[in-house]
Amino acid sequence: MFSVKMQTDTMIKLRVDVDYPYPSRIRSFIYTALGTKTDKNYLKNSKIIAKMINKSTKEVKTVWFFTPKTIPDKELLTLLDNNKHEIGLHIINEPYKELELLETMTGKRIRYYTIHGTARLLARMMWKRWKAKKPKIPDDYPLQSYYQFTTSSLDVICHTHTPQQAFEIAKNYINEEHVLHFHPIWLFQRGRINRRGPFYETLRRILEV
Repeated sequence: MFSVKMQTDTMIKLRVDVDYPYPSRIRSFIYTALGTKTDKNYLKNSKIIAKMINKSTKEVKTVWFFTPKTIPDKELLTLLDNNKHEIGLHIINEPYKELELLETMTGKRIRYYTIHGTARLLARMMWKRWKAKKPKIPDDYPLQSYYQFTTSSLDVICHTHTPQQAFEIAKNYINEEHVLHFHPIWLFQRGRINRRGPFYETLRRILEV
């Protein structure tokens, strides 16, 4: 594969959709559906990613989108308390109620939102969104849609490419000022039905840590 040099003055822009609280999908399902929470491994992958970003000497801007079931705890909030990070809202069902909850729990002013997809029946059961249709966002909603930015999915790229190939593809996107998008749950694992794959090694190379 032809190697492309990453432009040194180009900011690395990341979008992180934190839609599951644990590295285990089974544990995430139990907690999300039933509210059975344990502190062990809560947002573990997100904390690993935040530490990687903080260690990087590259210019990085990351917007983290949290659901009502993935509100950052004190440890993660501390990791995100610098200018490399911003907190956004990953809407499930109730745009205003969820915004109020996230701002109250984090003490942060929220500027951007995304919407969590629940196309599969299992996901609709987990999130109690009984219809596949996404919630309607009011015209006067105070947040900006993050979909205005050109985005490329790093965990999708890593499903079908080696870490080196994915790294070369990602460098192209960074040079084109795309936002690299991924979900922490796929940091180390590969989806069977969901076509997303492990992106830890590729992200490590991008951040040079």
